[in-house]
Amino acid sequence: MTWLTDELPPDTLIQLRGPYSQQIPVWLTEEKPDPKPNLAVWQQLNDGAKVREVLIDFYDRVYADERLSPFFANVSKSRLIEKQYSFLKYLFTREHVHFGQRPRNTHHWMVISDDLMDHRRRILDDTFRDHLLTDEQRHVWHLYEEKFRADIVKDKAWPIKIGNEFVDLEAFDKAVLDCATICDHCGEPVDAGTTVIYHKRTGKISCPKCSN
Repeated sequence: MTWLTDELPPDTLIQLRGPYSQQIPVWLTEEKPDPKPNLAVWQQLNDGAKVREVLIDFYDRVYADERLSPFFANVSKSRLIEKQYSFLKYLFTREHVHFGQRPRNTHHWMVISDDLMDHRRRILDDTFRDHLLTDEQRHVWHLYEEKFRADIVKDKAWPIKIGNEFVDLEAFDKAVLDCATICDHCGEPVDAGTTVIYHKRTGKISCPKCSN
């Protein structure tokens, strides 16, 4: 870049532009509007009863799948089904029955590839066929699923957004225990009053020995 220092006269006005490949991270952009509701298909699905049946079967398969089950190691199946059902009911009907996190925040720590998402979709499709969903019902359900693909697929964890602030829940912090417990790593007892390190997202603690 000798032209910049040797050839341009002083006080020359120039413009600098970053690499063309540079992109704003998805987690810094605003989410797109939700797809339109579809009350007709919701009613076709027995006013949501069929949705619950499909989800129960689907998550039985997910929890048995070696690629997907590790993501739900600390989540009860029944709780996951209820959260997914309430979110789908909101998408289909716009009834405000879902009070959990949006998909971007829920999956912020999960490193998920397009291939893994496709794998999940195939399991969902198999479940649809076994429950005799029509092409229209499958199409609408997939529209809702695919809308959030960009908020889930990534090659590294993203910070979670709370209000207008981004919070890194993959970090660690210190705390003094109010009551006795056990270390989540070695399983040894930890007395009340002990200073431990805990993971902000999972809440798992490390006793002084494991913290080192």
